[in-house]
Amino acid sequence: MLWRMRGSHGRTTRDPSQSDRVSPAEARYGLLRPDDFHGLTVLLDCRWLGHGGAGRVTELLLGEIRDRPPGSGRWLLWGDPTAVGPLAFEGAIISPWHGDPARLAGQADWFRVPHADVLIYLHQVRPLMPGRAITVVYDTIPLHIEAHPLVRLAKRAFFTAVCRLSRVIVTISAQSKLAIISDLGVDGSRIIVANLSVDAGRIARIRALRAISDRSDTLVYVGRFGAHKNLERLCRAFSTTAFRSRGGRLLLVGGSPSEALHLGSWLREEGITGVGARGFVAEADLDLLLATSRALVQPSLEEGYGLPAVEAAAVGLQVAASRTGYAPEIPVEFVTFMDPLDERSIAEAIDVAVTRPDPDIIFAPRSTLREGILEAVGRVAGRTEAG
Repeated sequence: MLWRMRGSHGRTTRDPSQSDRVSPAEARYGLLRPDDFHGLTVLLDCRWLGHGGAGRVTELLLGEIRDRPPGSGRWLLWGDPTAVGPLAFEGAIISPWHGDPARLAGQADWFRVPHADVLIYLHQVRPLMPGRAITVVYDTIPLHIEAHPLVRLAKRAFFTAVCRLSRVIVTISAQSKLAIISDLGVDGSRIIVANLSVDAGRIARIRALRAISDRSDTLVYVGRFGAHKNLERLCRAFSTTAFRSRGGRLLLVGGSPSEALHLGSWLREEGITGVGARGFVAEADLDLLLATSRALVQPSLEEGYGLPAVEAAAVGLQVAASRTGYAPEIPVEFVTFMDPLDERSIAEAIDVAVTRPDPDIIFAPRSTLREGILEAVGRVAGRTEAG
């Protein structure tokens, strides 16, 4: 059963006023010409909606495409209708699916993939099947943090197979592209770097809330609690900061309940005070944290992108970060860098960040996610000037 998202006349429409606003990639490949994807069926894998970072990227991509739908083609959105429906763009067809996209390392859906001319997988954990496929590979961090050599070897083999079965790979930062080339031996010409967007409406709401809210003496971390996030070193460094000596607190949010429980136990064993590990929080609570905290800290050893740091800077919040993912692209007015392996450097960056004034400029990162995906479709379908 397929569900079609209809406009006023049951077909895809686009604001004529947008016809002049063509991105460089679209100008080069002509991706908005009405006949570019004519007769082409494109499957967009939306199964990861609601599942971590990949779900967030899926949500952001659908929002961008909804604002500026493709000019032609038959677009299938493969996923849970209750999650996909509110985000679907006009003219798209929902191909219903239910389940866990990570089950059996992504192979449980091998025989359930809908037929399409071009397949867009928005996570590297996906069915290992042949076809004209585009895969979003966020990073190669799992290859670096896995301690067991056999499991690490299996993960490398899986990532390599994903890349070989993909005509084009889309990744989210220049650092991730270099890692994919280095770790997996992929030809760089097959990789498109597409920066992520921020939710402009949400950013505006947090900025407005920040303008009328008092600051609390809180330093916030947002993200998973994985080993590469460097949280134990962060907590030890935080305990030595001048900010902590003045009564400041560090709040860690975003880990799973089990991760939060484990980290809380470690903090008690180490006798580290002034640090809270809350795990998942509702979006409204997170918005309030970003509006009232002194700074956000991102001490990661490695990041594919580091969206929390980008979002924090976009709302005007100071960031203390390592030079990973997209952080080096954040304007210097918003970020203080650290050496993530040096506790003294982490502490110094925190003490600088929490005392810096709000910048007079606005940081509005430009997304290239939508145009990167459309460029990839054009390449795979042979609808580009390069053939």
